[in-house]
Amino acid sequence: MSSGFEFDSSQQYQLDAIESVVDLFDGQPKDAEKLETTLRGQVAAIDESSNAALDLDLSQEVGAVGNRLVLDRNTVLANLQRVQDKNGLEVSLKLFDRALDFDIEMETGTGKTYVYLRTIFELAERYNFTKFVILVPSVAIREGVNTSIRLMRSHFEDLYKKRNITFDPSVYSGQNAEEVQSFATSTNVQIMVMTIASLRGDKNTRVMHQTRDKLNGLRPIDYLKATHPVVIMDEPQNMESLLSQSAVGELDPVFTLRYSATHKKLRNVVYRLDPVDAHDLGLVKQIVVADVQQQGADATPYIKLVDVRNDKGWVARLELSCRKADGSLERRVVTVKQNQELSDPRLTGNARYEGWRINEMSLEPSFVDLTLHSGYLHQGEAIGGASGAIYKEMIRETIKEHLRKETQLRSKGIKVLSLFFIDKVESFLGEGANNVDANGQFVQWFDELFREERAKSQQWQELLPQDPADLRRGYFSVLKGKKGAADTFQDTTGATKADDDAYELIMQQKERLLDENESVRFIFSHSALREGWDNPNVFQICTLREMGAETERRQTLGRGLRLPVAQREGGYERVADRGIATLTVVANESYKQFADALQKEYKDAGVEIGRVRKAEFSKIPLQATDGSLTDENLGYAGSVSIWEHLLSQRFIDQDGVVQPKFQPNTLGFSLNMPVDFAWAEPFVIELVGRANIGKYIKPKSKRQARTLNKQLFANPEFEQFWETISRRTTYRVKVERDTIVEKSIDAIKAAPDIEPLRIQITRAGVKVLRGGAKGQELGSRQQELKGSYDLPDIVGELQEVTSLTRRTIVDILVGSGRLEEFIANPNDFIAMAKRILRNTLAELVVDGVQYERIAGSVYELRELRKDGEEEKERFLDQMYKLENADKSNFDYVIYDSDPERQFAELLDGREDIKLFMKLPDKFKIDTPVGPYNPDWAIVKHEDGEERVYMIRETKSTEDEVKRRPTENAKIRSAKRHFEAIGVGDYKVSVPGSWKV
Repeated sequence: MSSGFEFDSSQQYQLDAIESVVDLFDGQPKDAEKLETTLRGQVAAIDESSNAALDLDLSQEVGAVGNRLVLDRNTVLANLQRVQDKNGLEVSLKLFDRALDFDIEMETGTGKTYVYLRTIFELAERYNFTKFVILVPSVAIREGVNTSIRLMRSHFEDLYKKRNITFDPSVYSGQNAEEVQSFATSTNVQIMVMTIASLRGDKNTRVMHQTRDKLNGLRPIDYLKATHPVVIMDEPQNMESLLSQSAVGELDPVFTLRYSATHKKLRNVVYRLDPVDAHDLGLVKQIVVADVQQQGADATPYIKLVDVRNDKGWVARLELSCRKADGSLERRVVTVKQNQELSDPRLTGNARYEGWRINEMSLEPSFVDLTLHSGYLHQGEAIGGASGAIYKEMIRETIKEHLRKETQLRSKGIKVLSLFFIDKVESFLGEGANNVDANGQFVQWFDELFREERAKSQQWQELLPQDPADLRRGYFSVLKGKKGAADTFQDTTGATKADDDAYELIMQQKERLLDENESVRFIFSHSALREGWDNPNVFQICTLREMGAETERRQTLGRGLRLPVAQREGGYERVADRGIATLTVVANESYKQFADALQKEYKDAGVEIGRVRKAEFSKIPLQATDGSLTDENLGYAGSVSIWEHLLSQRFIDQDGVVQPKFQPNTLGFSLNMPVDFAWAEPFVIELVGRANIGKYIKPKSKRQARTLNKQLFANPEFEQFWETISRRTTYRVKVERDTIVEKSIDAIKAAPDIEPLRIQITRAGVKVLRGGAKGQELGSRQQELKGSYDLPDIVGELQEVTSLTRRTIVDILVGSGRLEEFIANPNDFIAMAKRILRNTLAELVVDGVQYERIAGSVYELRELRKDGEEEKERFLDQMYKLENADKSNFDYVIYDSDPERQFAELLDGREDIKLFMKLPDKFKIDTPVGPYNPDWAIVKHEDGEERVYMIRETKSTEDEVKRRPTENAKIRSAKRHFEAIGVGDYKVSVPGSWKV
């Protein structure tokens, strides 16, 4: 069995992130170096009075093959603005600091590393950029990136071998500085991974800055600098110091790309996939909170009375959980006056103490009376601390959740991991020195509780028969012993070099941990594993310590948010099923406290989770002049206008929090949208309704297992029904060639003009810009670029995306009469032609599609039953409970929208509806515009006898112009598919017109 990971090259959100970066340099010629050499000669010819001969630069001295960007900054800015508007981001009026620094924000677990590695290949293919330096803040992340490159190597080789792109990855260690020479002089794609620490400092402290005989007396930094590399910064928020920034500048990058989930400082934002988007798209696990707390008086913030004094006035000395300057919490003894708020920044700065004050103090006996505590707190007593009893129950809860998940997922090839974050190494090791002889309190509790819980089920005993010691493993930093002395483990912060060995160990074992044959399933770590380590199959996270720093919940969650993987014959395959992909956080605070604190962390980081964002409505489809919807998006400016309208109407407040006035289910409800946006009201109502923190973080109590109606599968009527509706078809498209040519020519003729590329010539060099210079420098000249470079194969490129014959494409291009614009600006013209031909073909193809029934089923009945028997738990807010459970395949029906819930309720109550079911995601029909999953299958009895098979699609509107063209295309194709298999009753159902 292969141990490799399978990577999906067609994830749309990843392709969008890649395309967003590549499109920043639209207009950059592929043969820029050759072009620049040609044009430098023209500088002298055009401006003979100037000293146009450029000095011999460093790149010639070292023989470097480097990156050359010949686009004018105004052109890059115009490209950036187009990309931002398309992605629903605020459009920049200028480049931040006039620098080519670009931010890509992607939530943890969504494949950030894959995205930037593939972006390298796309930049190489489209613009011939070949030198890339990946900068990381720590050895841990360097190891992670290196592992990713190793795992993805064959994937990228397969993907790009037809495009003749070869690459060499390397890790700069500083041990052999000459390794930079081959990086600089090679002609294929070079990817070098290095830590920021290897760059920082001067010649006395860093090999990077020392002259080397083997480098012709030059420094390693000179070789890197000569290539003008594309610098990719992974987790740049950890490299924001002035020293780090100047170190990056020393590389003289052609441009810099910054990838993170939590940027501290935003520059030119190109793409954003925040936690809200990631959860909405099902790209990360659903978060479940299981809280373990003492009930009653002790369920409070931690307060211990040290003593009471009355020297120069009454004061009490309390031990409280105080916020430090770095945001973390530590317990300190502070002096408190009567009626002083314990959350006061001068005392604790901890919002959990809001409302807590001392009402009364006493010396004999020594006690205090607190506002939110029933009874006196006497000297030496404490409330709210996570006592050993709580921690023990948290371990038990984690084990129980783990065993439950093992039962569900072992048969699916998914190994379950649980992660414990502990307060100190001693709690795990005790007097021991390694995993084998560890006897700390947490280990003793774990071993005892694991045996106790496992004994409750024969199945659990068979699943995990090993000794508990074989199932658990601690990952801590090792303190190297002196000669002859044993190594010891040490407590660290998670942000120091001393942590690196612990991280390297767990990084190198990432694949091993996923292997079913590796017994380790419970991982203990001292510091919150930083950015750089996560594992897709962490399903439980237990925090056996106080939650501290401002971003700790988010960082903690990040270690387990990635979608799980299943072991298959070909390697590891991602599993997106929402019934499986849940992360349970076992916390020592209530679900509400956890959710509120997490929301505050997101808000402090600028993420508007649980609130209506200003960009919330950017992706609403734009309305055409005839009133129909298009596949274009509203954009950021339109979204802000709608947001401000909602604020003015008091449906939301200044923070985007939805107000009580928003009651979309009441009769006659309206957002009173301005006339320009009236068409968007249904989309706006749906999006505002989703802005709730509870959508992303749910209490464990809201889970519910669905029960399969096994009797249904023994019913011959159901078998006949399923066999009929699941028949397969094949389709062919019949479109007249003349029609394609005619409509394509008309569309290209109607497209906006393509501005020619020009050069601006100054004594500093040559830049390419679109449409001429915006403001000329004194003494600079302009000249069109037409004829100065090799033209790309436009016919070949258009063939690749359309599958049309060369003859048809040539007829379209010649007939458009716009080939002069292609010669003047080839890249922009090709992009326009691709877009128009795709759209034109999509319209014609659906009109000309013909379906024909063939042997086989799109989803076998036995497979439907098997999947049903393996059904996972769901959340109650996603399900409707049936009154007549025998009418469907489950006792609960899953719904994705309010119209679907209403429809399920209607079908449940109708006596003439004998059977109905929400068709599973696997039930897919091929259409010319992509796979289509219909919503409902229904059996209706008319006049008590005749059976009618119906397929229904639930939408919020029946009006085609209010739906995207791709939606309408799939609906029209599906209608023809079902007619071809003998199910003629296919319709769209909407509230008020259900058509059953």
